[in-house]
Amino acid sequence: MPRNVARRRADPPPPIIDDDQRIDIDVVPEENEQPRQGCGFQLIGDLICRATPLPSEKIDQDIEAFAEMADMGDWKGVSKYFDSLLSMCQLSSTYQNWRTRFRVAEHLVSCFDGLKEDLDAYVKSFFDAKDGTSEHKINVQLVDTVSMLVVLIEKFTVQLQRYASQTAAAANSVRGKGAKARNPIIDNEIAKWKSANRFRMINCLIALLELDCHSILGYKKRALRYVFAPEMIEVLFMERFLDTVTQLYEDSENANRSNQSWINHFLKIGMILSADFKMQTQFADSLFTKTLQLTFLETANNYPFIEPLVQLLKEEKDKGNVRRSDSLRSVISMVVRRACMLYQEDRAERLPPKSYCMLIQALAVNAQDIMLNDANLVYKLLDNPHQNVRMAGLQALADMFSSPHLSQHNCERFLPRQQKRIAIFYKLVAHTNDEGTNVRSKAVSLLRSLMENRRIPEEFESIGLLTVVGGRLLDKSVQVRKCAIQFLTVFLDNNRHGHDFTRDTHVVLLDEKARDLRLRSQTHSRVLQEAAEYFVRINFQLKGYLKNELIALFKGEVKSKNESLNLRRLFEDLTIRENAAAVTRHYAHLADFPYKENLREAHPDNDLQFVDDAVRHVLINLERDYSNCKIQEMNMDDAQMLEEEQANRDAEHTIMQLRAQLQQLINKMSIESELADCTHNAMRCVMMGDTAEIKEGIKFLTRCKLFGISGADDAIRSMCSLVWRPSADVIEELVEAAEDMFISRLEGNEKAAERDKSTVENLMSAMSGVTEKDRASVEEVIYLLASPEKKKTESDPKTTKTARKKRPIEVNVISRLWTIALDTSIGNEERKMIALRVLYPISRTEKGLLEARARIRSIQKKLAEKSEIAVEALRIISILGTQTEQEKAADAYNHPVFRINQDDSLFKSIEQLFFHEVFKSDDDPKRDWFNIIRLTISTILNVSMDVNVMLPKLAMHFVYRVKKVSEFYYYYEQKVQETRDDDVKREVAKRRYDYWAVTYCRVWEKFMAFCGEVAVQLHAYIQITIPRLHGRYVKKIVNAEKNDLNVNEVQARYLTDLEKSIAQRKTIFAISEELTEENASNDLHHLVSLMCDKRLFLQTKLLGRLLPVVVYGMRAKTMPEKIRRAAALAFAKFMPLSAEISSFGAPQFFSTMVRSSSDIARCNLVAACCDFAFSQPTLFELYAPSLFRMSSDKSPLVRESTVLVLSHLMSNDMIQTRGILSEPARLICDEDRHVKEAAQSFFRDLNARSETLIQLLPEFVFRFASPSERMPYMKYKLVFEFISALLKEKNKTSTDSMIDRVCMKFANIDMTDTEAPKYLLIALIKFSAHDGGLHRLQDNWRHWSKFLCDATVAREYRHMIEHLYNQSKSEEYRSQCTELINNINKIQNEGLRREDITPAPSTTKRGRGRKPAAASDSAAGPSNRTPARRRQPARRKKDSEDEEEEEEMEEEEAEDDDQPDSENESD
Repeated sequence: MPRNVARRRADPPPPIIDDDQRIDIDVVPEENEQPRQGCGFQLIGDLICRATPLPSEKIDQDIEAFAEMADMGDWKGVSKYFDSLLSMCQLSSTYQNWRTRFRVAEHLVSCFDGLKEDLDAYVKSFFDAKDGTSEHKINVQLVDTVSMLVVLIEKFTVQLQRYASQTAAAANSVRGKGAKARNPIIDNEIAKWKSANRFRMINCLIALLELDCHSILGYKKRALRYVFAPEMIEVLFMERFLDTVTQLYEDSENANRSNQSWINHFLKIGMILSADFKMQTQFADSLFTKTLQLTFLETANNYPFIEPLVQLLKEEKDKGNVRRSDSLRSVISMVVRRACMLYQEDRAERLPPKSYCMLIQALAVNAQDIMLNDANLVYKLLDNPHQNVRMAGLQALADMFSSPHLSQHNCERFLPRQQKRIAIFYKLVAHTNDEGTNVRSKAVSLLRSLMENRRIPEEFESIGLLTVVGGRLLDKSVQVRKCAIQFLTVFLDNNRHGHDFTRDTHVVLLDEKARDLRLRSQTHSRVLQEAAEYFVRINFQLKGYLKNELIALFKGEVKSKNESLNLRRLFEDLTIRENAAAVTRHYAHLADFPYKENLREAHPDNDLQFVDDAVRHVLINLERDYSNCKIQEMNMDDAQMLEEEQANRDAEHTIMQLRAQLQQLINKMSIESELADCTHNAMRCVMMGDTAEIKEGIKFLTRCKLFGISGADDAIRSMCSLVWRPSADVIEELVEAAEDMFISRLEGNEKAAERDKSTVENLMSAMSGVTEKDRASVEEVIYLLASPEKKKTESDPKTTKTARKKRPIEVNVISRLWTIALDTSIGNEERKMIALRVLYPISRTEKGLLEARARIRSIQKKLAEKSEIAVEALRIISILGTQTEQEKAADAYNHPVFRINQDDSLFKSIEQLFFHEVFKSDDDPKRDWFNIIRLTISTILNVSMDVNVMLPKLAMHFVYRVKKVSEFYYYYEQKVQETRDDDVKREVAKRRYDYWAVTYCRVWEKFMAFCGEVAVQLHAYIQITIPRLHGRYVKKIVNAEKNDLNVNEVQARYLTDLEKSIAQRKTIFAISEELTEENASNDLHHLVSLMCDKRLFLQTKLLGRLLPVVVYGMRAKTMPEKIRRAAALAFAKFMPLSAEISSFGAPQFFSTMVRSSSDIARCNLVAACCDFAFSQPTLFELYAPSLFRMSSDKSPLVRESTVLVLSHLMSNDMIQTRGILSEPARLICDEDRHVKEAAQSFFRDLNARSETLIQLLPEFVFRFASPSERMPYMKYKLVFEFISALLKEKNKTSTDSMIDRVCMKFANIDMTDTEAPKYLLIALIKFSAHDGGLHRLQDNWRHWSKFLCDATVAREYRHMIEHLYNQSKSEEYRSQCTELINNINKIQNEGLRREDITPAPSTTKRGRGRKPAAASDSAAGPSNRTPARRRQPARRKKDSEDEEEEEEMEEEEAEDDDQPDSENESD
C-alpha cells in the first residue's frame, strides 16, 4: 500500500459541527499540502492507535527506567517507553498511582530541553544541506519523538489538571462532614502541579510552536515546519496542540477568578496557532463551540475565556507584535459575529444556554471596540423572543455605551461613533417599554447604572428621558417600578444642573437672560453706534439749521452751487451753522434731490410745503455719509480697526455664552417639569407599593423636596401618612428622610444660629399650606423628630439594621419657634399660626411639654387674638395635662400632678373664646368652631383640677344661652303670627324672627355637637383613666400585702386617703385572685360598662340630662333638618356608652345612616359604627348588613368611608366576614379613584391576614352573576382578575377545590339564563389551567353542562377548552380536553339528556374510581356522557388526606341532589 494512501486512511474525518453552531465565516485557506515522500515518520493516528493495555507492573518498571534517562536529559526514553507512557494515560480508571503520573509530567519536561537542542541542530543541518555546504540526514527517531512528546504532553496535562480539579471539588463538597483523611503526598503533588508543573508542560508546547533557528540562510521563525522536511507538517499533528486547549476548556476550575492566569497561559497556544499557522478559524470554532455546552458555566457568574484572550491581545500589542494582535483581534471578531447570528431566523425559537448570554456580556465588557464594529449584529439580539437574550444584548449595549471608545471626545472627533452612541442610547430607552418584565427592569437598571457613573451625555438628559423612565412608575411590575424610582433618585444625585430646580427663580432668570440677549443681538459696530449716538445728540439743532437753509433756498434767497466741498472737514462739527448750510446746499444740488426748482415753480402759492420732507431727505443722506466717513477713517487706522474687530468678537462670544446659558436654563426647567410629573406617580407607588418600593419612593421624594421640584412639598405632606403604617422599617425610613428634609446640618463655616434658623423655616414650610387630611400625619412626623431616641436592646425583634445616631431638634430651634408664635406685634398672623402648629407636636414630647407648661400664661394671651391663632393655642393648652415620664412612674402618687384650679383666669379666657365662637353670627366655613368645642372639653378633662365642677358648669352656661335663644325665636315667631293687621310691626317682627331663626339653627346645631363631643370624650376619658388607675392601685395593694411583714419604721405621719382606702380594701376596683391579663381585661370592660350605666346615665348627672335633649332634637318634627342631622350625629356618639341606649336607638341610628339626604351626615354615621362595634359587638352584628350596604351609596365619599370602616373593623376582629362582603368587592372597579384604591387596599390586607377571601370567592361569583344582583360583565372581569391575582400568593391546596365550590353555587341557577354562564366561565378558565383543575371540571360536568343548550354559551365554553388544549403539552391533558369538546358538541347536536345532569354514583372504596354503568345496548349511561378521568397508575396513589377530602366532596354532591343548597337559602 502506498504511503500517501495509508495516510489518508489514518487521518480521522473532519469534526462534525452541530447545526446550531454552523454559520458562514470567512475562512483563511490553508497551504496546499504535499504528499509524503516516504521518510518513515510515524503518523499521529498510528501513534495513538498503539495504545494497548499493559500490566501495572510493566508500567512501573518502564517508568523507573524512563525516569533514569530523563534525569540525564536523554529524550530517547520517550520513544523507548512510549507504549507504557501512553498506556498509563489510557488506563486512568485502573492505574491509581497518581503520584507516578505527576512524576512522569516532571520527567517529560526534563526530556524537552535536550530534545529542543537536538531539534535546533537538526533544522540547521537541513538548511546547510539546502545551501549545499553539507548533507542532511533524516533522523526518524528525533521526528517521531517530537510527535510522541506532543501526544504525551497533551494527554498528561489534561488528565492531571482534571484530577487536580476533581480532588479540590470533592474536598470542598465533603468539608465538615466527617470526610476521610486526605493523602498529604498527593496534596503536595497537586500543589506543585498548580503552581509550576502545569505551566512548564504548556511552555513545552509553546516552545515547539515558537521554535526558531539561526542558519546559514538567515534567521528562521516557526522552525517546526522544517522538522518534518522534506515532508509537510501533518494537519493532525497541529490539531493536537489545539486539542490541548480545547480539552482544558472543560476544567471546572476555570469558573474561578483565581484561575485566570492559567487560562491566559494555555490560551497562548491558540494565539500562536492563529498567528503563525493560520488557524484563526479553528481556534475561533473551538472557543465558540466547545465552551457553550460546558456544564459548570450554568452555575458560573461570568464567561471566563474572553478576558484572558483580550489580555493577551493587549500584551502583544504593547510588545509591538502586530501580527499576533491582529490575529487575536480576528479571532474575537469571528466569535462576535457567530455569537450575534447564532440564534437568529429559524433558530430564534430555541432557548439558548446561560453560557451564551454570559459570552455576549463578556465580549461587551472586554472587547468593546471589536463589538462596536458589529453593532448592527448586536441590535439583532434585541429582537430575540427570549428575555435572557434581550437582557444580554442590552447589557452589551450598555457596556459599549460606557466604553472610552464612545467618550464625548471621541464622538466629537468621529461622526460614525457619535451616530452609534445615539443609536445605542435610543435602543436602551426603547426597551424600557419591552413586553418582558425582566427586560424592562434590566433596561431601567442599566440606565440607572449609566447615570450613576455619569456616562449619559448632557444632551440626552433633556430629550424626554425622564418622561419615558418616569412612565414606568405606572408599570404593573413592582420590580420595574422600583428600578424606575431608583433611576430618578440617582438622576437627581448626579445631575449636571446643581441642587436648585426652583421654577420661579429660573423663570425670572430666564427672562433676564433673554432680555439681555435681545439687547446684545441688536448692537452694531462701535463706529456706527457712536455715529448714531452723535446724530441723536445734535438732531434737534441740526434740523433747525437744515430747515432754515432750505427755506432760504426755496425762496431764492440763496442759490445751490456746484462747488467742491471737503465733507470730511465739514463732518468734524455739524453744529456750526456754516458747516450745516454748506452741507445743505451740497445735497440740494445733487441729482437725487427730489424737490427741484421746476417742482417749486409749479406750486407758487405753497412753495414751502416740501420743507419738512426735504429736511428729512437731507438728514438721512447726511447720516449715511457721516457713518461711511467714520468707517473709512477707522479702516485707515490699523489700531482702531483691530480694536473694533476685537470688540465684535467679544460681543459675539458674549452672545454665544448667553445662548448657551439660555439653553441650559431651558433644559433645566424642562427636567424640572418632567420630574414634577414624576412626583405624582411616585406618590402613588409610595402609597400603594410594598415595603421596598415605599423605601425607594421616600428617597426620591426627599430628593425632590431638597432640590426644589414643583409639587414635592405637597407630595411630602401626603407621604407623611406612612407614619401610621404598622411597618417599623417604613417608619424608620420616613423619619430619616424627614431629618434630611427638615433638620439642617452644620456644614463648613456655617454658624449654629444660621442652621437653627434654616431648620425653623423648613419646619414651618412643611406645615404651611398643609391640608386637614395630611395635618395629623405631618404633626406625627414632627413629633417623632422631636421625641428622644429610643434605646433598642439586642433582643429587640424590630431592629432590622444598624441604628444610626438621631439628629434631634435643637433647643434653640424650639425657642425660635416660641418667639415667633408668642410675638405680640401686629401682623404676621400667618407665621404665628404656623409656628403654633409646629409647636403642638413638639409640646407632646417630654422636653417640649415642660417648656409649654412654663409658657402657659403667654399662650393664654393668644386666646384673645384671631380665631385661627386661638384654636392653635387652645390645642397646646389641651395637652398640658399629659403625663410625663416622672408622672407615669410607679411611685407617681407621691409627686404633684399638673392641674389648674377651676377659678383660674385660664378657664375664663377659654369660656370667653368658646361662647364667642359658638354664638358668632358669621357662617364662614373657615371658622373652626367645632375644634374649639372639642378642645375646650378636652382641656377641661385633662387640665382642670375638678372635672365634676367645670364640665357641668360649662354645659349649664351653654344650656342657658340656648334656652334664651330659643325663647327669643319662639317669641318672635308668635309675634309674627299676632301682628297680621299692623304691617309695620309685622315687618319688624318678621326681620327679627328671621335673625333669631338663623341664630336658633346655628346655636342648636353647635349645641348638638357639644353634647355629642361630651359623650365621646367622656367615654374615651373613662376608657383611658380607669385602666390606668386600676393598674396602679392593684399593684400597690398587692405590694402592700406582700410587704406586711417587712414594715420599716418611719416618722409618724397621717395616712393619705389612698392609703386608708387600700388598707380597708374599699376601693372601687375588684381584685381577682388570679391577676392575669385576660381576667383584668374582662374586669375592666365590665367595670367601665357599669360606670356608664349606673353612674353616668342618671337623671341627675350631666349625660343623663343631655341625652333627652339630643333625642328631642332628633325626633321632633318641628326641628329644622339641619338640627335633626346634628342631633343624629350626637346620638350616634351616645350609643356606645350604654347597652340600653344602644338597643333603644339602634334602629333609628341605622335607618338614619341609610336614608339621610346629607352626604356628610352619612359619612359621619358610618364612622360612628367603629365605636358602636367596639362597645356593643353583639348588638352591632344584627345591624351589620346595613353597614355593608353603604358600600353601594351614591356618594363616593360615603363609599370610601364605608371601606375604611370595614377595614378597621375586620383588621381588629370586631366584625364577622360574610357573603355580603361582595358589596364592597364591587368597589374594586369603582369610577372614583380614591374609592377604588381604598377597596383594593382593603382586599389586599384582608387576603394577607386570613383565608377569608378564598372562602368567600364562590359567593362573590354567584352574587355577581345572579339576576337580582348582577354586575356588568366587564366590571366583573376586572374584579375577578384582581381577586384571583391575590390568590396566587396562597397555597395550591387552598384553591384546588374552588371549581367544585363555584359550580355548586351555580347549581340552582336557571338553565335558561344565558348571562350567568359567562360569569361562571371566567372562574372556570382561571382555575382549570392545571391538570387537577381539569379533573375538577370533569367531576362537575353535571353542574355546568345544563348551560350548554344555548349555542352562544356552548361556543364560549368550547373556546375555553380549546385554549386549554393549545396551552398544554401533555398528551393526557389534551385527550381530556378533546373528550370535553366532544361532549359539548354532542349536547349541541342531540340536546341535554338526564344522564348529563345526574350525579355519578358514589363509591365506598378508596380512590376516585367510578362504578361501571348498567349494561344496556339502548342507553349510553352516565359514564358515556360524563367525561371520565384517564390517569396513570402513579396518579391513583394519593395521600390519605386528599382521599378523605374527595370522599367528603362526593358525599356533599350526593346530598345536594336530595336537598336544596342551605347556603343559598340563607343568602
